Amino acid sequence: MKNLLSLVGASLLICSSTLAAASPLSAVNSHSCKKLSGTDKPFILVLNSGENLLESISRCAKDAKLKGASVSGLGQVENPTLAYFSSDPKAKPTLTTFEGFYELASLNGNITNNGNTYYTHLHAVLANNKFQGIAGHVNAATVGLTVELTLTPLAAAVQRTVDGETGFGPIVH
Repeated sequence: MKNLLSLVGASLLICSSTLAAASPLSAVNSHSCKKLSGTDKPFILVLNSGENLLESISRCAKDAKLKGASVSGLGQVENPTLAYFSSDPKAKPTLTTFEGFYELASLNGNITNNGNTYYTHLHAVLANNKFQGIAGHVNAATVGLTVELTLTPLAAAVQRTVDGETGFGPIVH
């Protein structure tokens, strides 16, 4: 009986450590991304009310030491500022701030890393309380109730050149 209990205990120990190694951390907040340092697995980033959307995503990418990532998400934002870029890359974008809370119906984009400087490029579809939609390039936003993002790390860094004056920053091939 004693040998059987030892065998069962050893099996449980092996199973639990195998399970722990096989189950990567799947959800973090903007202050715990360091736990994912160097990950190549997708994860959920949960942002809380009052956080700066773009800064929180870029900080997480830096803390997790991501080479880059694809981003998708949903949730709620407050007082978002959206940008519209004309077809002239030298022209400044048109910025519009929408006062109040908006449903973040869809968010997608990417994170690039140029020499440890992270740039988060996002587009959003937002809906007001009348279910009317607006969409554009996210220039700024504060998290409302929550924002839940899926970050899928890229295997290699993606280079982007950002014009400081216009904010236009195409990916370099």
